[in-house]
Amino acid sequence: MRVYDEGWLDVGVKSGKFWMGTELVNYNGSSGNTLADDKENIYVYLDSAGVLVTNEYSGFPNMATTPHIRLATVTTSDGDIDSIIDCRAGHNVVMPYGAGGLKQIIEAHTSDDTLTAAESGSAHSNLGATSTITLTLPASAPEGTVFTFAVQAAQEFRIDPGTATIRDDSGQTADKYKAADAIGECLTVVADSNGDWATIAKNGTWTEEA
Repeated sequence: MRVYDEGWLDVGVKSGKFWMGTELVNYNGSSGNTLADDKENIYVYLDSAGVLVTNEYSGFPNMATTPHIRLATVTTSDGDIDSIIDCRAGHNVVMPYGAGGLKQIIEAHTSDDTLTAAESGSAHSNLGATSTITLTLPASAPEGTVFTFAVQAAQEFRIDPGTATIRDDSGQTADKYKAADAIGECLTVVADSNGDWATIAKNGTWTEEA
């Protein structure tokens, strides 16, 4: 997936493959990709679907919210390419999540906390808590951001969506937390395209704030 100069403002990209989670994505390579002129930095990358992006000028996107493969930084002027800096370092060897390599992160909370979108995919419990614990979901989380919550101490465990809604059969009201207090009860939510949270798995009884 090396980016190379084809003359004038055109670049080509060699073919290659990369892992997106446990899915192997193939990039067939391309040529004749015309870049904008007089740009100090053009950040060239492949998005998670293997689509080439050549019109990003402010920087590579946030990896936590926009997974991607960084290929190169290109400088252009006077109708030509001045330089190509290879940015593939760090993408050469990756152990795909869920394939016996990286494991899911689980964090035990004994005090209130606010989660971030960068923590997507993690699990959270109230193990060790001696009172009610409230975890607040990130505001404006990217679609597909996912969290799992597990009650591991017999204390009320609250999941607060902020101004959004956690949608399930216990209620559909915005700005209302879901709560459970029996060991073994668990809840998995994922951010949807409307800025709310869809419940995709639930065990035990989770109730919505009155």
